[in-house]
Amino acid sequence: MNLGQLKLRVSRLLGVALGTDDDAIDETEFLEELANEAVLDILTRTRVNMTEQVISLDGSQTVDFSTYMLRVADVKLNDQLLVEGPRDNLLTDQFAFVGFNCMVLGVVPNAGDVLSFYSSPKPQLLNDDGDDPSLPAFGNIPAIFHKAIVDYMCWWAADKLGDQQAQRGERYRATYEGQDGLGGPGSDIGRIRLGITTRGGNVLVRRRREYLFSDATGDPQYWTG
Repeated sequence: MNLGQLKLRVSRLLGVALGTDDDAIDETEFLEELANEAVLDILTRTRVNMTEQVISLDGSQTVDFSTYMLRVADVKLNDQLLVEGPRDNLLTDQFAFVGFNCMVLGVVPNAGDVLSFYSSPKPQLLNDDGDDPSLPAFGNIPAIFHKAIVDYMCWWAADKLGDQQAQRGERYRATYEGQDGLGGPGSDIGRIRLGITTRGGNVLVRRRREYLFSDATGDPQYWTG
């Protein structure tokens, strides 16, 4: 569904009139804002749209991530996979996020080293009725998941544009992210996550064995008083 179709669907579900009078214009703008918020929320909470990125490092142990990257996964340094670890005791094959836009590596890289990863890029805003969230520029969210956008919009718009006493927004919220807000099975977010997980078949992914930092470094100070 494009932006115009999303607004029309929500207006029909909530009984909202879309028109040219002042009230209708305000409500239309509100629905457009919610549509863009929904796209960002879905991209942030799922891996529905991930693209490979490559950064050439300048020798600094910290890496600045611009806000246009909403999610980051599968970080590699010179094609060697890194794993996330505690930022105060990072090993040479680990990294940590010290903030939303700042990553620190467990090793000081050489100038020209390459950091590669998959990220979810921040999309352009939906402005025109023909703008479609399924297009790469606007989020690349497949049409089969657009119901999640509708439910998000209804969640926030129901109480404002409808009967607040009915708490219709709570019903849409539970449908969108589950009763506990964690996006579990049965919710829109949960279905998107499940669709991504089963895209290539169910594969059991095993974590590597955890060990003490002292075991990895051989530092005797952890064992002697």
